[in-house]
Amino acid sequence: MKSPTSAEADALTRGDFDIERFVGLAGNFGHGKAVGYRYRDHGDNWVELELPSRPELVGVPEQNILASGAIFSLVDMCGGASVFQTMGLFEPIVTIDLRLDYLRPALLGDSVFARCECYKMTSRVAFVRGTAFLDEERQLANVTGTYMRRP
Repeated sequence: MKSPTSAEADALTRGDFDIERFVGLAGNFGHGKAVGYRYRDHGDNWVELELPSRPELVGVPEQNILASGAIFSLVDMCGGASVFQTMGLFEPIVTIDLRLDYLRPALLGDSVFARCECYKMTSRVAFVRGTAFLDEERQLANVTGTYMRRP
């Protein structure tokens, strides 16, 4: 896929921000394409993404456990996307801190879902919490994070 046009890029920084379109664009380039996350749903201050299981995401081949780095990337994108959704636009942000408390491993064949909400926003820092899960019955990890906004 080609790079976004300047009109597409401009739309991300205006009031007509579309989180589904943003995630679609981000998921077609570089790291986003390699990890392969997908948009699922959103609300005013939350976003839900999916990481479909693929053999190349296995980090512990002997046990078919998905790499924690791929899961971490999914959750970081989801947390950042919840910040953009809350602001209603894209602006550069930096992950200050991101914590995942794992409850179980994700195995090859398990799609991983992440749902993050931006529950507090100051002029400089956005606070995010969320959950990574395998399905409604199997929670994978609790998530907390902070993101630095542009001054």
